[in-house]
Amino acid sequence: MKNNKRISKLLKLDCGQCSSCCRDIQVDVTDADVKRLVKHTGISADRLVRLYGHNKDDKDIEGDWFKLSYGKRAIVLNKKRNGDCMFLGKDNGCIAYKARPMTCRIFPVCAVYDEEHDIVNLEKSEVITDKTITCKCSPGRGQTYNNIMSTAKRARIEHAAFIRKIDHWNKRVKKGSKNDFLRFIGLYISTNGSR
Repeated sequence: MKNNKRISKLLKLDCGQCSSCCRDIQVDVTDADVKRLVKHTGISADRLVRLYGHNKDDKDIEGDWFKLSYGKRAIVLNKKRNGDCMFLGKDNGCIAYKARPMTCRIFPVCAVYDEEHDIVNLEKSEVITDKTITCKCSPGRGQTYNNIMSTAKRARIEHAAFIRKIDHWNKRVKKGSKNDFLRFIGLYISTNGSR
């Protein structure tokens, strides 16, 4: 995929610090995202994530759903009681910025992949275009083409590895619980109820 005028304009979007993306949407995470956050924050994986139940109307990629003893689930970043991302600071900034999930790193851009998992296009994130959130991103300096492509490729590699783990889990006869799944994908689980 080559950089063109439309993509150059898209990449110049700057965050408006409205934090709508940190309040109003579920942030899907991979095991690599969670491992970065565990290392950065010291919080165990079972406290960082929660499970999102499968809804027959969900249009998410089938591979992101894993089967537990009590149904299909996806793994998403945990939220505070008020619905905000658990890492949203008082100044609308991310307190885990250096370890934030790949989805957050590329936002407000979304990479489009073909069947071979090659990046074929960059678009404005669907949650902005379909007005799921009221994002206040605006033209500015944004990100460089090389930076966004590097991040998108890294996200693709991490996601593909995560999907392989989910596929392996889903082939098991015994499905287990959230913590069983988290252990299976190599994540640390707290044993004493603390961090």
